Amino acid sequence: MPTEDRSAYGAGYTTTEEFVTVIRPKVQHGLAVVAIAAILAGCSSTAGAADATKAADQAKTFETYGAPNSWANYGQEFTDFCQTKFSFDCNRADRSQGEDMSSAEEIAAFDSEKNNPKAIVADIGILFAGAAEQKGVLSSYVPAAATKLPSYLYGKNGGWEATFVGVPGFVVNADYLKSKNIAVPTSWADLAKPEYKGLVGFGKPGSSGTATMAFVAMNLAAGGTLDDYSKGIAYAKQLLPNIQGVPEGNADQFEKGAVPIQIKYDFNLIALANQEKAKNITAQVVIPSDGSIYAPSAIIMNKYDSAHSDFGSLFMDWILTDQGQTDFAKFGARPIRYVLGDLQLPDSAKTLWLPDSQYTQVKQIDTSKIDISNIADIWQNQVGAGG
Repeated sequence: MPTEDRSAYGAGYTTTEEFVTVIRPKVQHGLAVVAIAAILAGCSSTAGAADATKAADQAKTFETYGAPNSWANYGQEFTDFCQTKFSFDCNRADRSQGEDMSSAEEIAAFDSEKNNPKAIVADIGILFAGAAEQKGVLSSYVPAAATKLPSYLYGKNGGWEATFVGVPGFVVNADYLKSKNIAVPTSWADLAKPEYKGLVGFGKPGSSGTATMAFVAMNLAAGGTLDDYSKGIAYAKQLLPNIQGVPEGNADQFEKGAVPIQIKYDFNLIALANQEKAKNITAQVVIPSDGSIYAPSAIIMNKYDSAHSDFGSLFMDWILTDQGQTDFAKFGARPIRYVLGDLQLPDSAKTLWLPDSQYTQVKQIDTSKIDISNIADIWQNQVGAGG
């Protein structure tokens, strides 16, 4: 799902309309009030029907959508999974397809390719899991470990589960801002100030999963709630001049100062900052001091790709194991089990993380209360951002 949610350097959605109208089943409990059983860490695969010998053969030809090596460490995930299970590395160059596809486009591809399926799994923003269920493209496989998660973080009828979280924030080309005598913003409130006009790259809430979650974070930081976006609307109207006409932004635009401030998930921001550091460009990652949120991503499994179903089932199991979760952490993404308090990580797995002190104002939220079609309507008609 790298356009909006993953590589952060893509074009955004163009085919989301039918997918933003129905989002995930209703659930009753928030992330913060769910206690996860400690047994999760030790859960073994319940791939009952999954055949390891068949899976090993399928590992030689499987493909994925929206899960490139550079997105939250999926390259290492597939390498470690296959080396552990099959004693060879299955992370072939042609394994990763549709690297710039949006979540909605991945779901559409699963459906349109039903007679000739190409990808067994895809990474999506969790707000699109319900759309995938409604479209009927998901496998019925439910990993045992997934059932230990809060009910809104996995598909009770199978086919998807939460994987890791991103925290909306922004990265700043501090060298460029200094050359213009502009201070580095440290909060969402700062970002709406007039001195940043035309400097802020941002996706489209309601279409981009990352941008949607960022808008939710902005609303909460401004004093709103998941049921009341009036504060967020007022804030967004102030932010609008700073983002209008500005692309979401990529590394090249960042280092040239064309888009010197870019709003994305923290692990993408960290990766970009480290990339720029190697070029002697000062890139500062900011987790807004006035607050942000933990926004889960998810993985979905294609029911039509029966030729790789054994591999897919075993990989769905793998994602929630200690090692599978730790691989995400090593990239800078916080694993879902860690956020839920069910996974201890060694310091060696956190070397790319920002200091915990920057996360004191980051909140856990009940994502089932976020209707992406509602966000799209708010952004289009109440913020007045248009297309």
